[in-house]
This record gives sequence, C-alpha cells and structure tokens, in this order.
Amino acid sequence: MVTKRPMSWFLTDAGRKFSFAFITGTGLALTAAKFTPHTLLLDKYKEFVHNYSNGKPVDLPKDLNEQYQKCLDILKVPEVHRKFVSPFSVFGYDLFHAGSTSSKFGGAVGIPVNFSYKSLNDLENHDIQVNLKKVDWSSPAGKKLADALILSDKVKEFAICREILMTQNKKVFYESAYPFTCVFFMYNMSQFINRRYNLYAAPTIIRATLYSILGVFGLGSYFLMKDVTEVYYETEVDKKLCDLGPEFIENGVIFYDKLLQRNQALRELMGKEGEKKYSKLGNENFGLRQPRLALVHRKQYFEERLRDYKENQNTTQEE
Repeated sequence: MVTKRPMSWFLTDAGRKFSFAFITGTGLALTAAKFTPHTLLLDKYKEFVHNYSNGKPVDLPKDLNEQYQKCLDILKVPEVHRKFVSPFSVFGYDLFHAGSTSSKFGGAVGIPVNFSYKSLNDLENHDIQVNLKKVDWSSPAGKKLADALILSDKVKEFAICREILMTQNKKVFYESAYPFTCVFFMYNMSQFINRRYNLYAAPTIIRATLYSILGVFGLGSYFLMKDVTEVYYETEVDKKLCDLGPEFIENGVIFYDKLLQRNQALRELMGKEGEKKYSKLGNENFGLRQPRLALVHRKQYFEERLRDYKENQNTTQEE
C-alpha cells in the first residue's frame, strides 16, 4: 500500500487552486490591514493613539487648535481639504499623521502634549518618567530633555505644517498596494520557475528552498518600496517647507536640532535601551532599513538651504 504524502496534494489541480486562493486572500488581507486604518477605520486608529487622562480622551487645547488653523492659512489649504483633516491630542512626544486628503475619509494630525508646555513648571507638573523613573530636571540629561521638549510658537507652526503636508499625498494608496503586489508577484514567479524547470517533479526540499528564497526577496522588496516611498515624501515635504520662506527654514533647523537633542537626552536616561534605540548624534537606529530620513540629514538640508539663502541675500546687497 502506497501512502500519499500530504504535500503532494498541493501538486494536484485542486491543491493549486487552493494555493492560488490562499495567496490571493493573504495579499488582500495584508493590503486591507495597511489600508483600513487610514480610511475606513481612521477614527478607531485615532482612538488607539489618542492621548488619554483618567481613561478619557484629552481635548486639544484651544491655543493649539488656533495654531493649527493658522498653519492651514500659511499653507493655503483649500476649504474643501480643511474639512478632511482634523487635529487631535496624540499620546507621546512625537507628531502623528494618518490618512490622506486624497481619500474621502480624510486625514488626521496628532499634536503631542509637549506642544502645550511653556516652561519647566509644565514639565514638572506632568510628572514625566523615563523607564518608570522620574526625570531629574536638574541633571545635565534632564536639562537637555527639558530644553528639547519646550518649543517656541514658530517652531510648533513648522512642525504642524510638516504633518499637514504629509497628509496631502497618495502615500497611503501606494503603501497599501505594496503587500498585495509583492505577494502576488512572488507567487507567480514561483509558479513560473516551477514550470520552467519542472520542479514539481523534484524533491520537496528543492521547492521549499525556492519558496524561502522568493519569500525573503519579496519581504525585502516590500520594505524597500515602503521605505523609498516614505523617504521620497519626507524629502518633498521638507522642500515645500523651505519654499515658505527663510523663517521656516530657520525654524526647521531648530526643530530638527530639538529632536536630536531630545533623543540624545533619552539615550543617556534610558541606559542600554537608549543606546540601542538612538545613536550618539540623536538619530534613530534602524539597522539595515531606512524607514525614515535620518534627523541629522534633515537638519543638514535646512542648514544648507539657510546658508544658500543668506549667500544670495549678501550677493543681492553687494549688487
């Protein structure tokens, strides 16, 4: 009696149809997981990252709401788009954006709690902790962190404008299409190679090796496309911010310097965990990937634009 191996079933017509349906479903599920939080489930996404106090969502302070409206005026955002992007108080100390003005579901801009800080007293009143330890604001690292968290109104405007601009593109649609594209392409590539070299007749280990190689290649392709897309739009946003004038360029230098300064302070306060997360310069450690532009490079870009502007001004005055 010959025992039929379970893996051989996938070589039958029924098995191949099942594989096709499974791969297609997986690709669509991954796409939905990326797409729905920025569209259909945008409100739920906001609830997840919203800043809460005593179990209740914290409303965005009136002055920050007014500042957000001012940023819309600075960017000359059309009235139709203003209704599609809403500000809210986000958890943590990083700005946040989700959704897109290209979608009927709109977008959202999260403004962190430190944007409401005016002085060191505000920091002390919020009982800020790092790794469950209260920050000593009199220590060198504490002073550096305090200085980084307190921003001027102009710098806040720069940061809010940056997040608003990040919602004015089709990044969500591109990044949502990447999972399905990579999964489906790798599946069809495996089928082509199997037929081309008749690997269906080869030992299972040969096909398993092929699928593993293609799987790693597909995963790498996905992260590459996603990272390139993010870096591209971040670069475009920085260019648009520079085009708003020399004051915005100066505020850009200050903003990114503050972020680097904050990360340097956290690196020291968090110990070994901080050393793994941040570099000595204050950049985020990503390993092989580059999911975002390095903060040092973004700061350097604004410094170069500021230097070019001042040189042009001097040349004009000499003439």
